[in-house]
Amino acid sequence: MTQIQIIQKKDLRKKRDPLRDQRNIWLAGHCLALGFGILFTITYLFHILLFFKYRNWKWLFLRINKDYHFIAGNRWYHSIVRFLPRVFYRMALVGSFVSLGVTMYQNWASINPQWYEMLSAENFQMMIVAALWIFVGRRSFYRLFPYMILSFLHLTNWQQETKGTAELKEMTKRNVFLLRLLSYSELVVLLALVLDSILLKDGTSGICLVIYFAFYSLRFNFSPYAQATALDLLGHLDHHVPPKYRPQWDKVKRFIRDKNEARMRRRENIEKTA
Repeated sequence: MTQIQIIQKKDLRKKRDPLRDQRNIWLAGHCLALGFGILFTITYLFHILLFFKYRNWKWLFLRINKDYHFIAGNRWYHSIVRFLPRVFYRMALVGSFVSLGVTMYQNWASINPQWYEMLSAENFQMMIVAALWIFVGRRSFYRLFPYMILSFLHLTNWQQETKGTAELKEMTKRNVFLLRLLSYSELVVLLALVLDSILLKDGTSGICLVIYFAFYSLRFNFSPYAQATALDLLGHLDHHVPPKYRPQWDKVKRFIRDKNEARMRRRENIEKTA
């Protein structure tokens, strides 16, 4: 009696590698953030250079003529060109949100983190702020600039990061200037939001200031770059402080140093228990 052999055909379709897909999405997100960020920067600089056309000098250039358009005309392509800066701005932020989301997923998906742990992560803080800028607030270069720096840092080392061979300490030493610039740009965002709230630029400046200040305080607690930037800024202002306010000034600097030392102790304890 002959036996019937069942031959299974091999599935010629390649199995998808989820890790590879995540790397591609991460890389595409940073490319979107930097590429559309540069395009928006060009339109923003053009907008600044021609400020005298839509601001009235009789009001010290504080009053805006909302009826003025750089691209005049009522045809459909005129409307598309006028709408492009909004697309550039939001696409750049969407790219940052996606890339930061992939990073958060890879870091936290397998350990079920608590909300406190996620709020202390710098990537999560920047991701939430990116979502805030996407849906709330007016378009502005200074809000987008920190994400452009972050994407540039990752794209210049994308091969090492995707292969898992990147060394954090070496990358930090090589990009000290950009990391310091990133911290200063975040501080500029905070100061600009305070100014917008005082001048009542729009109806969302106040709520944006409250939310951003909450996340900036978290970043100040957990980010060494934010703490180093604050100490550096206070150091440059030391000689301008009157002697009678010197004790309060030194107390502020001591508070920041204590935060930095507490962060370093937390990191050492985590490394011991890891």
